Amino acid sequence: MYKHQHLHAQLHEKRLTSQRAIIGTILIGIMIAGLLVRIAYLQITDHQKYATLSNNNQLRLVPIPPPRGLIYDRNGKILAKNIPAFHLAIIPDQVEDMVQTLTALNKIIPIDKEQQETFLDKVEQSPSHQRQFIKLKLTEEEVSRFAVNQYRIPGVFLIVDLIRDYPYGTLLAHVLGYVSEASKEDLIKMDKKRYAGTYQLGKTGLEKFYEEKLQGTPGYQQMETDVRGREVRALSTFPAISGTDLHLTIDVELQKIVTEALGENKGAVVVVDPNNGEVLALASTPSFDPNQFVRGIDKRSYSSLRLDPMRPLFNRTTQGLYPPASTVKPIVALAGLSAQKITAHQRVFDPGWYQLNGVGRYYRDWQEHGHGWTDLEKSIRESCDIYYYMLAEKLGISILAQWFSEVGFGKVTGIDLPGEQKGIVPSQAWKKKALGTVWYPGETLITGIGQGYISVTPLQLATLASYIATRGQAYTLHLNKTQAPKKLPPLKIPEEKNWDAVIEPMHQVTQHPHGTAFRHFTGFTLDVAGKTGTAQVFGLKANEKYHHDEIAQHLRDHSLFIGFTPIHQPKIAIAVVLENQRASALVARQILEKYLTEPQHVADQIPKTS
Repeated sequence: MYKHQHLHAQLHEKRLTSQRAIIGTILIGIMIAGLLVRIAYLQITDHQKYATLSNNNQLRLVPIPPPRGLIYDRNGKILAKNIPAFHLAIIPDQVEDMVQTLTALNKIIPIDKEQQETFLDKVEQSPSHQRQFIKLKLTEEEVSRFAVNQYRIPGVFLIVDLIRDYPYGTLLAHVLGYVSEASKEDLIKMDKKRYAGTYQLGKTGLEKFYEEKLQGTPGYQQMETDVRGREVRALSTFPAISGTDLHLTIDVELQKIVTEALGENKGAVVVVDPNNGEVLALASTPSFDPNQFVRGIDKRSYSSLRLDPMRPLFNRTTQGLYPPASTVKPIVALAGLSAQKITAHQRVFDPGWYQLNGVGRYYRDWQEHGHGWTDLEKSIRESCDIYYYMLAEKLGISILAQWFSEVGFGKVTGIDLPGEQKGIVPSQAWKKKALGTVWYPGETLITGIGQGYISVTPLQLATLASYIATRGQAYTLHLNKTQAPKKLPPLKIPEEKNWDAVIEPMHQVTQHPHGTAFRHFTGFTLDVAGKTGTAQVFGLKANEKYHHDEIAQHLRDHSLFIGFTPIHQPKIAIAVVLENQRASALVARQILEKYLTEPQHVADQIPKTS
């Protein structure tokens, strides 16, 4: 019995062991099969994925910034170019401790807090493997100091790159503008792919307006890296595509003449070809050196420019708003002739003052004792205010506003520059909306002599001069030479003789002994039609007299001049504004004389119409 039970236990244990072995073998087989399936999946199905990840450990795509398009003047002289320079860059993902790295770097090359903050903003907004510039345009001494210490600071590199350079400095700052490092706001808005590897973009002027055209398309280099991420060699290169060059209507030699004539004054000059709208010169003074911004201007220098009472950063040609003063009198005269409110030979008496309906406030003439009997010719030649008080009263503010709008006031000229102001053409509706009050008859009178609420830019004054020069057909002002001329709405005058009635007196402004610009144009060999203007900065009381030399300079009147030459086939139209100074006509004469009559400029003097 005992023996039988023992044999039965042995057989049971044997069967159990065999069953366990079979189950274990099956489980091992399943595991091996699963492993083989996984290996096959990784080797075949996911091969490309893991090959790519492996390559990423060895290869890196490094963006190549495109050379920015060059800018030339109308005669092929280069105004904005690219020059090689050494920059300091950091690859964030190769830096273990950024604060420690910046501290160590600052001991070798001074990097102020502002630059560090800007750099950290860029790092935050960009991929960590992308190089970011920490300091631009290093000096030779800084390059040398870093080169001998580079091994101490992993992840920091010297890079040779192209940087923008403006060879004429302050001369064209308000035309060209400048490129500068992208701000935090720029980084958020910009196309990361388009601007890969690019650290600067156009901020003002033409550089901003034509940013898309000038920028170009970045290229890439496939770089092999070692285990520490350091670049070993370039495996392949996809070259960048340069930005498109920009050819301007500007004549840099005329620009020099204009800037020299303006001197140390605050002011603006716009010189155009009235036959096509090409801007030949555009200057706002004082100016600034745009190269400061390319290199990265420090806070102190920028604050100095921004807080300077002379406002060098302010582009007076596009953003300066001034009362047009007596420069509008030819247009007011045309409005009067067209509406048959006056005739060319009709005379009025100017005793030096005028009253609405013979009562109330006295509206004074600039000449204390008046001009006596005055017709249209004399009213423009000697700039008689009383004549235009009377005419403005006859026309009314609605007709005046309509004519001012038709010559481009109250709207942008459309010039290819950013930030252009519209100015103001006042009317009953405008005053109600802007100020919430009614229009008074006396405001019509002062609007008729270009004072009061009306304000214009120097660009609009140049357009006004063009309308008169071409007898009614002006063009959109532009700086891009390849841009086709675009006609503005024509100024329709019922009779051609009406043009003669205002243009001949404008000629007398510079040629007649009693002309308001005669003393500045005495001896000038070319015929110039012009109109002077004196814009009040503050209002005088009813019986108060203005004494130029006895008041603070910033309260002195502005001086304006518009004109064109030759009279019968005009090729040049000009607008000049001098802030708190006299003699804008003298500035105009100096510009025209030097550009059109001096031997070195005669060959290029009057640009051909395109």
